[in-house]
Amino acid sequence: MKIKVVSFNIRCQDDENGHSIKERAPRLKMILDDVDADIIGFQECRNDWETIIPNDYGDKYEIFLVHRGDDESNPILWRKDKFDCLQKGVFWLSDTPEKISKGWDERFDCYRICMYAILQDKHSGKKFCFMNTHYGFGDKCQTDSSDLIYKYNKQITDLPTLITGDFNMFPSTLGYKQVTKYYRDVNKATLNYTGTTFHNYAPETENEHIDYCFINEKIKPINTVLLDQNFDGKYPSDHFGLYFELEL
Repeated sequence: MKIKVVSFNIRCQDDENGHSIKERAPRLKMILDDVDADIIGFQECRNDWETIIPNDYGDKYEIFLVHRGDDESNPILWRKDKFDCLQKGVFWLSDTPEKISKGWDERFDCYRICMYAILQDKHSGKKFCFMNTHYGFGDKCQTDSSDLIYKYNKQITDLPTLITGDFNMFPSTLGYKQVTKYYRDVNKATLNYTGTTFHNYAPETENEHIDYCFINEKIKPINTVLLDQNFDGKYPSDHFGLYFELEL
């Protein structure tokens, strides 16, 4: 069974020069309508997006959204016509993951979470676990978050698992080395794109590759596509999205 996956940091607030959320949302929808993903992991969803996402995607996708302790979330979406949700939940990237709590972020005093859903394909009956997260900053934060996600993954299920997110880490960092002890980087195994994923509305930005999809050994990586479209020089976000094709 093949799965089409998107990870997209959609930028939490309004920006200047044609990059308010209201202006960016139609660009995002055009891109996502084109790729027709089975599942989507968003990051940096705040209040204005919480009105737009159900309106733009609610007919096609089931939406699971939990605030992390402030007004931000990393919602996950899956096709209503393709999957049944057997289990869903959230845990905090902290020393007390079962409680709303701040963790190890070394730069910002904010909450970090991982959301997950166990989905079953309506046609084949195949099951898998979809996780979506947004890491904090710093080596300890990212290595500890990687360890915790792997631990929770093992507690939740032994099913095929994929993890999307903005991980705020480069392939050269300790956090990346830690997470790839447990999981495989889909981009590295396929496209091997080495450019930026966070561009801050400046496409010449370099060395800011921080968005990924990781998979366990029960999933086969097929393809990666950088969603780098712009509309007369205007973007849907300050990140590029990533589209992945996987096989269970």
